Amino acid sequence: MNVSSKNTRKFDNLSNKLQDVNLMKLSLNQKINLWIAHLGNFSTPDRVYIYFFEKDVNNYVIANNTHEWCRKKIHSMKEEQQNIPIDLFPYFKQVLYENKEIARINSINDLTDDAQSMIELMSFKGLKSILAVPIIKEKNTIGFIGYETIKKEKIWSDEDLKALKIVACLITVKH
Repeated sequence: MNVSSKNTRKFDNLSNKLQDVNLMKLSLNQKINLWIAHLGNFSTPDRVYIYFFEKDVNNYVIANNTHEWCRKKIHSMKEEQQNIPIDLFPYFKQVLYENKEIARINSINDLTDDAQSMIELMSFKGLKSILAVPIIKEKNTIGFIGYETIKKEKIWSDEDLKALKIVACLITVKH
């Protein structure tokens, strides 16, 4: 069996697992926790996370890490990532929130000088690679789902991206 057909079978298996969870009589939070655990086992990131956007009392957009899956021996960032003004992260604000695009960073070296705040964030948090997809409902970005690595850089595959998009879609339908 060649690598391509093995990857296709692995992706099909993941898709089936995600749909099985979708059909279960569970709360949305329980489903999300199962979905991101499946994503973590499929794509082998160090963390899988979901942030949702909301407006604070001053009408500023903030992000809250609502769900997180971590590989063994990886520190959870969920508690520390609450009520984060999106303006502190101009790269994510522009790419994910405003442009509704994918943030695909295989290496911190891929970023240009105009993404200086992202370079600083990744350096500070010790991140090597990030892949994030906006969660869009009725043409509004309501959050994002992503992978990150800490131990080593990762070249994100098209299957990694498709997997995130599937879960983003499932969340949008249920949210």
